[in-house]
Amino acid sequence: MQITDAGRAHIEEILKQHHAECIRVVFAGQGCCGPKLGLSLDEPHSDDIVQVINQIKVAIEKRVVPHTNGLSLDFQSTEARSGLVMIGQSKC
Repeated sequence: MQITDAGRAHIEEILKQHHAECIRVVFAGQGCCGPKLGLSLDEPHSDDIVQVINQIKVAIEKRVVPHTNGLSLDFQSTEARSGLVMIGQSKC
């Protein structure tokens, strides 16, 4: 998993606003191509894999670790909206 510099800047601002120290990648349901991943502001759970990625502390739920390979968190902005996006290779 990677976090772009733009993604890092956005995450740092969110962490600061919410007085949090970590983001957590979690299982968010099952889709047609495999598990859906979600992000939360949460402390690591006892069985999470914890890494520092581009200066951001990231806890990854153990069962989704294999699905984070090739995943990148980035900040994107359009006229309609802006925010953090997960970019990765789909198995579909």
